[in-house]
Amino acid sequence: MIPEDLQTFIASLDQAGELARISCPVDPHLEIAAVQNAACRDGSSGQALLFENVRGHEIPLAMNLFGSRKRIEIALGPGIFTDYPGKLHDDLIASGETDSDSALRRVLINEQNQPIHVTGAGCFDQDVTRKGLTVLPAIKAWPGDGGRYLTLCQVFTYHPETYAENCGMYRVQLIDRDQALLRCHPGSGGAEHLAAWHEHGEAMPVAIALGGPPVMTWLAGVPLPGGVSETAFAGYLTGKPLTMSRCRDQHLAVPASAEIVIEGRIYPGKELIEGPFGNHTGRYQPAAPAPVINIEKISMREGVIYPCTLVGPPPRENSCLAELTVRTLLVLLQFDHPWVLELHMPAEGVFHGAAVVSVTPECPLALTEIGEALWRSALLKNSRLLILLDKEDSLSDFGQVYWRIVNAIRDRGFCHSENNRVVIDARLPEGTRRVETGEKMMRLVKARWDEYGLPGVLSRCGQNKNIR
Repeated sequence: MIPEDLQTFIASLDQAGELARISCPVDPHLEIAAVQNAACRDGSSGQALLFENVRGHEIPLAMNLFGSRKRIEIALGPGIFTDYPGKLHDDLIASGETDSDSALRRVLINEQNQPIHVTGAGCFDQDVTRKGLTVLPAIKAWPGDGGRYLTLCQVFTYHPETYAENCGMYRVQLIDRDQALLRCHPGSGGAEHLAAWHEHGEAMPVAIALGGPPVMTWLAGVPLPGGVSETAFAGYLTGKPLTMSRCRDQHLAVPASAEIVIEGRIYPGKELIEGPFGNHTGRYQPAAPAPVINIEKISMREGVIYPCTLVGPPPRENSCLAELTVRTLLVLLQFDHPWVLELHMPAEGVFHGAAVVSVTPECPLALTEIGEALWRSALLKNSRLLILLDKEDSLSDFGQVYWRIVNAIRDRGFCHSENNRVVIDARLPEGTRRVETGEKMMRLVKARWDEYGLPGVLSRCGQNKNIR
């Protein structure tokens, strides 16, 4: 069963031996982040952590919930990495549409994917508005951070004219009891909605949900094509409509099983300084003005647990979620551009910053055309570095990728740059013959390997990996 709320998800992690409970008092000011950082040192995913005694707060805090493939499969289903991309591909083909955006919208338009709305949702059981934002055990993660942040929240907004809704994962800095700052990425759905409301001279309603169905926590951070509903996508992925509930004072709806719901409005022209913020680059993003959310209502469910994630140098919890995002959006990319074979986005590229792409020999496009096509996609629009390789190359072996790039430098036209973005063609030039052992000889060697009396396994020969 796919968990429909955070508490069920955490119970499933506990049963699977994937949860560590920390009962001693731990300070949300730097200490919790340091514990998480140390628990996952050397690139280890560690366990999910449940801090049951957060100093100065009554609410327990959970983090690193999505820090491994196993935990994501518990959250979203055992076939999420293997079966689901193929299903999505087949459904896009069956839609009859010629571009991925239209195809995905048609797939999701089915009634069975649409959310259902209920009243009396548990997320509104407790009204803690009087206590304000100080009731939340939000952490300050790094010494240079500008304050405490919500880092695993779903921010719901809608367009003032079309009423189209958006759910995005944006960072939120807490200022005081009833004010927070919202940092939307330029070009995001939230930023588009904010601009539209303020063009009308009106305050934009905002609802922030914490917890709820794990699938929505993931989808809030996925850069879906415009017009694609995150809630409908959640229904498609889980095979069950998402249960939503209208906020108390707003048109917006949030997952009915959320742990915490924060309602507010952003008034035109009201900004305060947000940051600095230690992010995935390993550097602090400088302080800058950001819109102010005036908090109007805060609600919680019984037995509330506060979820968060530690943002910082990779690898992090977000690396595992990013792998699933890549697998999802790669299906859309290949639908539009069948000459894309495979793709790898290394954690060191902070997910969206760089990509290694293998291309079919039949691709008819010039280097500049390939770059422009890839940069138009939802997956690669923010990638500053694209590296093209052949289908035989290993995309995740950094040494091999570097070797191909260095040897490509001598080839004319190996690189194209525009708008501070670079695409490098590290494919072998047409007509070039690879230096490698022939398949017939490799089969012979494999058949006689035990006779040679050599240690190890055949794969150490490093040649013709596809031979069985």
